[in-house]
Amino acid sequence: MFEKEKEKEVQKFEYEDGYDTRYRDRYDQYDRNTKKKSGKSWILIALVFSILGGIIGSAITNVLLTDNISKNSEPPVESKAVTIKTKGDVNVATAVAEKAIPSVVGITVKGETQSFFGPVQTQGTGSGIILNEEGYILTNAHVVKMNGQVVNEITVIVEDEHIFTGKPLWVETGADIAVIKIEPGDKKLTPATLGDSSTTQIGEVAIAIGNPIDMAFQHSVSQGIISGLDRYIGRVNGGGYMVGLIQTDASINGGNSGGPLLNEKGEVIGINTVKVTTAEGMGFAIPIDFVKPMIKQILETGEYKPMSLGVLSVDLAGAERYFGQQFDVDEGVFILKVYENSPAKAAGMEMGDVIVKIGDDEITGTMSMQTVMYKYSSGDTVKIKVLRNGQEEELDLTFSDYSVSSDPEAQRDMQE
Repeated sequence: MFEKEKEKEVQKFEYEDGYDTRYRDRYDQYDRNTKKKSGKSWILIALVFSILGGIIGSAITNVLLTDNISKNSEPPVESKAVTIKTKGDVNVATAVAEKAIPSVVGITVKGETQSFFGPVQTQGTGSGIILNEEGYILTNAHVVKMNGQVVNEITVIVEDEHIFTGKPLWVETGADIAVIKIEPGDKKLTPATLGDSSTTQIGEVAIAIGNPIDMAFQHSVSQGIISGLDRYIGRVNGGGYMVGLIQTDASINGGNSGGPLLNEKGEVIGINTVKVTTAEGMGFAIPIDFVKPMIKQILETGEYKPMSLGVLSVDLAGAERYFGQQFDVDEGVFILKVYENSPAKAAGMEMGDVIVKIGDDEITGTMSMQTVMYKYSSGDTVKIKVLRNGQEEELDLTFSDYSVSSDPEAQRDMQE
């Protein structure tokens, strides 16, 4: 009914899905300078780029006409528990790597794309975090996609080169989060330790682990610091709407997507997601606290239902065009209707209210409001600031099991 407004661009970014790499044997030397190759098989390299307004998402795509990765037949190695007590940059990084690497997996997905030579096989590479011994793995939504579509089958490689076939259990593009399920059988998995991202401070140690470029560089470790908190980089095509991110100068490259950003205790404080190409040392991770409500619900029920206010809404700019009037704020969400038996109705929200803040989060439009909803679970209470008749009011809203998908009136409105 209304035209979607473009989100304000903070910087010019590129979202990179491809690297020009030669992928031979898993542990072959990486050679960027060779121009000619001899032998019975040729490797065709294709670049698959997704321009998304300035962000490099950390999944990469290699075009292959060679054999698939083969399984390592060596017996699995038991991982030992590590308690980190050391101090000093080098010792901390070593201890963190020892503790966390068993909980980081490599992820590859396959698909087909068109090239000058016709259809060719493509392969995307990313990283993931083991959540529990039952085989639930956390990663980015864009890692489990190929050509914009969620793949049906995923290859998951654990620390000792054990290879599993996984399925995408839950994928949420808006939050750029996905959960994969594998069947570990007799293989004992090592779950990651999830930290508390709300206590993270600028200047603290930050360590990233993942699979940059391709699986030949599996479990690469890079160290830096927390450079910034609560960063906003706007809407990312294929990767959601990015707000509240952790900024780090720890190196995050193609293939690191879905891997952990860790503190000096080896606890996961973020999920590595994107980097800026126009500057050095600017990578971003989704805070783990943002994801915890989703993880909890998925592990308990097998699915995640995002919270809903129970309103029909539109970006403020769209409302200004439709009603032909200006409001006293530049950004926000205009309420067209409040549904009965919804959290918004119980909180006293009214038609014509403009939502400008939910909790500590500024609301710039419907996309940012949708992203904020992922933070909350049923029973949570939050303060919502609205503009009503030119005056600011604060409402106490408690989320419930209400869902627009179960509300006949809301469904009719969505179809109109």
